[in-house]
Amino acid sequence: MTTRADLADILSADASAPTKTFVIEAHPEVDPAQLLEAFAVSPDCVEGTEDAFLFRLWIPGEEQCFWVDQLDERFWSFHTNMSVATANRYLKQQVGSHRDLDWVWLPSEHLRTVWPDTPTRGVRARFEGSQLLRGSGAFDDVRLKLAGRSSELFLEYLYQNPEIRSAVPFDGVEVALNDPNLGCITEAVDRMGRFAVSGDSLEFHVQFVATVVERYRRLVELCEGKALKWTRLDHSSIEGGGRMTAAPLVVRISRAVQYIEYFVDTLFSSREPFRLWGVPRMEDGVAELEAVDLHVGGLLRVDVGEQWLRVYLPQGGCGNSVVRLVSNLQHRFDASLTFADTDLQAALKGITHHWRPDLSN
Repeated sequence: MTTRADLADILSADASAPTKTFVIEAHPEVDPAQLLEAFAVSPDCVEGTEDAFLFRLWIPGEEQCFWVDQLDERFWSFHTNMSVATANRYLKQQVGSHRDLDWVWLPSEHLRTVWPDTPTRGVRARFEGSQLLRGSGAFDDVRLKLAGRSSELFLEYLYQNPEIRSAVPFDGVEVALNDPNLGCITEAVDRMGRFAVSGDSLEFHVQFVATVVERYRRLVELCEGKALKWTRLDHSSIEGGGRMTAAPLVVRISRAVQYIEYFVDTLFSSREPFRLWGVPRMEDGVAELEAVDLHVGGLLRVDVGEQWLRVYLPQGGCGNSVVRLVSNLQHRFDASLTFADTDLQAALKGITHHWRPDLSN
C-alpha cells in the first residue's frame, strides 16, 4: 500500500525520466473509482492505496504505471514516469472511447501567462487553418518553436501584425520556476493539459498543475453559470408556464467566415478535435443547428454568422464542451477570437482576482 506522502519518492526515484502529469476532465455518473475501473483495460489493472483518492493504474506489458489522483473529482491527475508516447497513446484511446471523459483544452492566453511574473524560456505555436480557412487567410498553417529568454519578445513583435496574431496561438510553453520554500523546477505544459517537470520538488509541480487547472475550471464553470435556465412560475400547476433566463455565449471572430456552409459542415462533422455533430439550416446567411456533443452526449444549440458564433448551453450542460470548441477554433481558424461577455473574456485570457498563487499551504 502507498500513501500520497510516498508519491514524491516513488516518482523521483528515476532521475533520468521527468515526471509527467496528464489532466483529464471527468463527468462521472457513477462513483469516480468505478469509472476509473471502466476506463482501465480491465478492473485488475486498478489498485487502491491507503489514500481513498489515489489509485495505481497499470498498462498491461508496461513496467511503469499511472498514479491517478482523484482528490479533485472533476479534474483527475495522471502522474507517471513512463514515456510520453506510451502514456499519451493509452490515454488518447481511453478518453476517446468514454463519453464521460475529456481532455483539458487550455486557451492560448492561459499558456501565454502560465505563471505570474515568469517569462517563458520556450514557446511552441501551432496553427492548422488550411481546412477551415480554405486559403482565405494570410497564413493557413504555422509552426513555430522558440527557445531562449527572448522567445516571448519575438512573439510580441509578431503580434503587432493582426494577420499574424490571428494565426499564432500558443501550443505549449516551458518556464523555469524558483521558490525559496519549494525549490527550483522547470515545467513544460501544452494546451491539452499535459505537463512535464524536471527539478527537485514534486510538491511544487503539483502546486503548478493545480494553479493552471484552477484558472481553467473558472472558465468552464463561468460557461456553465451562463447556461439557459427554465424556471416554472406556478409550481402548483403543470400549465403554469415559466421563464427562460440567461443568454447565448457569443464568440466574436476577427476574420470573416468566407464559406459558411463548408465551415459549418466541417466544424460539426463529429471528427476530432471538436467532437460535435449536427446538420445546419441556412437562413439569411446564418447557419443554425442543434449539435450533439460526443463528449457528454447532450445537445448544444449553435448559430454561426459571418463573424460570430452564438452558443446556447442548456441547463446542466458541460462548459468543457464550449471551451473545447473555442480553444480549437483558436488553433484552426482565429487565434484572436474573443467572448462578447466581459467575465468570460477575462477568464479566457486567464485573468483572475487572485492571480498570484498561494504556495504557503
